[in-house]
Amino acid sequence: MEQRDEKKLESRCPECGAIVENGAAGCEALFNELGARDFSDPRYGATHELLVDAYCLQHPERYCHSAKSYAAHLTRMCCGIEYGGKRETYAAIPRWLSGPAKIERPETLPQRGSRTIADLRGAKTPEEHVGLVHKWAENVWQAYAPQHEIARRWLSAALGREA
Repeated sequence: MEQRDEKKLESRCPECGAIVENGAAGCEALFNELGARDFSDPRYGATHELLVDAYCLQHPERYCHSAKSYAAHLTRMCCGIEYGGKRETYAAIPRWLSGPAKIERPETLPQRGSRTIADLRGAKTPEEHVGLVHKWAENVWQAYAPQHEIARRWLSAALGREA
C-alpha cells in the first residue's frame, strides 16, 4: 500500500517528461539540487554548463523565452558537445549576445530528447554523474538536430568567424 501512495506522488514534468515527485516543481527542485552540488565539488561541476543548457533546452517555455536566451542555451550546447566545452568558447557567447547580435528565435521543438534530468539520480559517484550528464546532453543535442546549423552559425559569429 505504501508503494502505491509513493507512486501517486510521482508525475511527469509537462515540459521534459521526467517522472519526478510533484511534476514540474519536482523537476525544478532536482535541477536546483544538482546545480548546487556542482558548486560543492569540482568533480561534479565539470559538467555544470552541459547540465544547465540541457535542462533549459528541455524547459524552453521557462528558460528560453526570448531570442537571446534561446540562442544562449542552444549555442552553449553546441559549444559543450561539438567544441569540447572550452572555457574561451563559452566566454565568447555572452559577449556576442550582449553586443549588436540580431537574432530571431527559432520555433520551440516538440521533441526535446528522451533522457531527462531524472536520469542523473542514479549516479553514485562524480564519474558516473559526469557520464550521465554527457549522455543526457548528447541526447538533447540530437533532439535539436533541426537547429544544429543555426547553432553553429551563431557560435561562429560569437567566435568572430562570420562576417
